[in-house]
Amino acid sequence: MGDIEDAVEHAERLRGDERMKVGALLLVRYCGFHRDRRFSPWFENEREALARVAQAGADFVRGAGSATDLAELKTVLRGVLEENDPDGPPFGAEIFDHLVFADEVLDFLGSPDSIDLLGRAFERAEELAEGREEMGRDDWTTGDWEPVEFARLESEARDQDVHGDLDPSAALPRSEGFSRLYADFIAGYYRDEDARINS
Repeated sequence: MGDIEDAVEHAERLRGDERMKVGALLLVRYCGFHRDRRFSPWFENEREALARVAQAGADFVRGAGSATDLAELKTVLRGVLEENDPDGPPFGAEIFDHLVFADEVLDFLGSPDSIDLLGRAFERAEELAEGREEMGRDDWTTGDWEPVEFARLESEARDQDVHGDLDPSAALPRSEGFSRLYADFIAGYYRDEDARINS
């Protein structure tokens, strides 16, 4: 937790637009798994919502976030959340966790002066990273797979973000690389049956 407290302290020294980029990079890292084929045909609204959120995150980092209607995006996301069943199939529960995360990050982007909201978004991101890492260590079905150290990678990315390394040419590839690893893990972890395919 000290790591997050330190990150929040550094983020507090950033300009508001820079803090927004820090939050937006979280969306890039954790919402990019919407390309997983298991979203179809059962979770198309969820796929669309996560795709829009991930794109909005990238747009903010590139400086084009003013074109994003945050209120409208939150309305779409909340609508999908209300229809979502957190106790549904395993892949559906995974999607729900990420929709909740995206909603919390959007809360921060709507109030970039709220350091508390950014701190909560950092905590949620760390929980997602640690959760996927633990899933990989405990539940992977083959014996030759090395779990990805998502918690360490998240901590390193967060540290670079809050220290102002926010040039899109560096910050976006850094978070997109994390996103690819994260999406690959989710794709490898879940079976088709977890998304109600062939059931």
